[in-house]
Amino acid sequence: MARYNRVVSNIEKCFRAFHEKDGVSELTFHTVKQWMNSNTKDGITSAGLANLLRRRSQFRRTRTERKVGTNITTSFWTMTTLPKNVADVREGWTVINEPKQQVVD
Repeated sequence: MARYNRVVSNIEKCFRAFHEKDGVSELTFHTVKQWMNSNTKDGITSAGLANLLRRRSQFRRTRTERKVGTNITTSFWTMTTLPKNVADVREGWTVINEPKQQVVD
């Protein structure tokens, strides 16, 4: 049995819960962290969540936004099995560091 399977399944549950409730497939890093800390017994640290989101193939970063005039950034993540509903950039924010698209031959 692989390590962190229970934590990864809870992260997947978070994405599914928001998709079923609001029809949203993209979540901010902070939304996922807040959901995990509210709905699981042990919660999760920012470093642990970032590590799991970045290294697991079922999660993909869709974009990073920066608040105009500040250095505050927020990254958006999606689960690859959910339908893609790309949201617009929020008012007062700008997109930075868009992930590179993989070319498939």
